[in-house]
Amino acid sequence: MLLLQPISKRRIWGTNRLHQFSGDPVVEKIGSVYTVSAIPEINTKIMNGEFSGQGLYDVVKENPALFGLEDGEEYPIIVSITGADEDLSIQVHPTDDYAKEHEDAPYGKSESWYFIEPPEKGWIYAGAKIKEKTVIEEKIKNQKFEEVVNTLPIQQFDYVFIPSGTLHALTKGSIVYEIQQSTDLTYRFYDYDRVDADGNKRELHLEKALDTLVPTQVPNKSAFPKDEWKVELPYELLRTNVKGYYKNEREIAQALTVIGGTLVIENETVQKGSSAVLLPGEEVMIQQEAEVVIATPKRYWKK
Repeated sequence: MLLLQPISKRRIWGTNRLHQFSGDPVVEKIGSVYTVSAIPEINTKIMNGEFSGQGLYDVVKENPALFGLEDGEEYPIIVSITGADEDLSIQVHPTDDYAKEHEDAPYGKSESWYFIEPPEKGWIYAGAKIKEKTVIEEKIKNQKFEEVVNTLPIQQFDYVFIPSGTLHALTKGSIVYEIQQSTDLTYRFYDYDRVDADGNKRELHLEKALDTLVPTQVPNKSAFPKDEWKVELPYELLRTNVKGYYKNEREIAQALTVIGGTLVIENETVQKGSSAVLLPGEEVMIQQEAEVVIATPKRYWKK
């Protein structure tokens, strides 16, 4: 079992409400608390055992078989608790085909949100109203983004799967458990003319966004009942209360993230918003139960 130290990333749209999810108290506007991440740019540190003090990315790179991976493969999911006190940019993530061809990545970036706290407006941006890319481009350039992007009603505890290539954005008030594929590539369509800390408008990526956009695609909203697996192409998710003994029966490392309460596992305390990685076949004892999401990556690109 690997306990991970979360990484708090400041964002212009972030919130101090993520302090209750293991967010760094020094960072005021946290956009995401990255609780499991094994990419060079966001490399969560292991806090226990023989790999203590090392980054998860580095340990996976040196010991892929330990995680159920092949040489050269990264751990294929990133898990975070993400929160917003402002709307996020209207954005799209690359499809598998686009990521392979243009970003030298093995796959694109699909993601899921489980709404721990719902958006203030009662909806998020999700999917395109218009199917013709030339019309979308013209309207975005004329800042008529509301004529381009659809909305999706959201309540607390809703679950949304966003396939790569889909137009979307979280809106103000949301706090979500977020899981995404490990490419971490985002192309901004529109950002409300916001400026960065230096007073410059934040970069847009309209050409790439249009290239990879699938206008007919829409996010899939559903319930996320406890103890029922949510199965997507890149991963499977289980929301549950773990207690007693838990064994990772899969052939790949699982990411266990606390979303309610405090977990005590193998005499180690895991606070809300923090995670542990369980290696294939590993069994652990739970001394104090908590509500968790267990994420199992799927190496679908190898099939």
